[in-house]
Amino acid sequence: MASDSPAHASLCCSNWNLLLLVPLLVLFTPLFDSDEPRLFGFPYFYWLQFLFIPLDVVCVAVVYFTTKHLGAPIDRNVDGRPRR
Repeated sequence: MASDSPAHASLCCSNWNLLLLVPLLVLFTPLFDSDEPRLFGFPYFYWLQFLFIPLDVVCVAVVYFTTKHLGAPIDRNVDGRPRR
């Protein structure tokens, strides 16, 4: 019954969750299967992976902070009606 609540439905279907696909780009190896260009002597393979670390953290944090209220339980009175 709890899975039928509107909060649960909106949490799993939120457009913000699409940002969680960005960290999966690191697994797509043809994206960085190259030695050039180099940045400060580091091959493309290494500096692109290091670039993805803060990018992934930001994406996960944005999704967390924008959707954490969607899954929160509704505060109800004893008779089952939502509190105001």
